[in-house]
Amino acid sequence: MTLHHTSNQALFDETFNLDCPHCGKSTNLILISPPDYKTLKRFRPNRVGMCFQCASCSEPIFLKFEISSHTNTSINFYDDPTEIEKPTIEFDFEFIPDEVVEDFKEALNCYSNSSFNAFAAMCRRTIQSSANKIGAQGKSKVQHQLNEMKEIAQIDNETFEILKQIIIDGHDGAHPHLPNLSSVRAEILLELIKDAMYQLFVRKGKLKKAAELRKSQIKSDK
Repeated sequence: MTLHHTSNQALFDETFNLDCPHCGKSTNLILISPPDYKTLKRFRPNRVGMCFQCASCSEPIFLKFEISSHTNTSINFYDDPTEIEKPTIEFDFEFIPDEVVEDFKEALNCYSNSSFNAFAAMCRRTIQSSANKIGAQGKSKVQHQLNEMKEIAQIDNETFEILKQIIIDGHDGAHPHLPNLSSVRAEILLELIKDAMYQLFVRKGKLKKAAELRKSQIKSDK
């Protein structure tokens, strides 16, 4: 992705697609606020923000790009921007205990705001509050899920060990010695924590509710 000194047409020709944080649809982005070449050349920042428009709902979406290099006639950007806003994560909280929901919702909010280390800390709290609610077997169930996920998704050993430290081995809400959580690893952790909440609480709750409805139907038919 390149900004030339004579034209910013190359920026407009680039295509980006992501889930809109406003309407939630997977959408194409339309650049509406390109950076100024002379300004960037003068101040030489390492990163620059650009404003795009969602092709579905027309709301503005802000992305941050790192500058890879400067030449005499152009400025080059890396093609993997950082999303400033992320879509709100939807989840069925109906069957999750209140004390767990509080931690889980805060974890999801941290992820939506790209606060990945805070997201990791709140995932630890979520697992700990879940274990407190259902007993010591809670963490062993999550460990089993993590092992399965490693095989199914072919997670590399380094990422697996980091995720294991984050959600299994931690004993408090913050561990400065752990590596910073990248966006890619945060995405994996998001799917894991969602699956853990479903398996630990939602699935069992839905089965119980279905059984109760069936009993009620049988009684009403008599």
